Amino acid sequence: MKRSLQIVVFSILMLSSYKAFGTAQFPDSLIYQEETHPIYTNPLESYFNKNNPKPADIFRFSCTACWRGYIATWRIVDKHLYLIKLVEGTCQSDAKEIPLSMVFPTQKSPIKATWYSGTIRIPQGKRLQYVHMGYESIYEKDLFLKIEKGKMIEEYVVDNVDKLLHEQKERP
Repeated sequence: MKRSLQIVVFSILMLSSYKAFGTAQFPDSLIYQEETHPIYTNPLESYFNKNNPKPADIFRFSCTACWRGYIATWRIVDKHLYLIKLVEGTCQSDAKEIPLSMVFPTQKSPIKATWYSGTIRIPQGKRLQYVHMGYESIYEKDLFLKIEKGKMIEEYVVDNVDKLLHEQKERP
């Protein structure tokens, strides 16, 4: 009985503190308005599904800072999102390039990201708060690009300095 109780308590603690075991992730990058930015969104992940399974033999896990197994480079051209490069998601500095044809055998590079609908987050300015999990760190501002079926339909900025100040004022 005592052992069972210990297991239950341990399980509850593990589940309630799962964020403590996360790791900040290497971001993809986006070339936008002729500048390269880290992005805190992974558009390629939404491509993978039962019809397009993620090729485990290509995207092998080798680094806790890149659970997805790759780092992608994107570009916005004429308001359309394109995948232009993939490299292995390794913690080593000599990551090998992954040919786009291995994931998209019937398409020519660059790959128009028509499968992607969502919002791309581009952190800007100084980091205000570091969070050792995914893309949770907070920066002075975030530029958001809203994409629908691969086409950019909206762009807006959120000022996180004002947001953090407002949250601090509301705390007792």
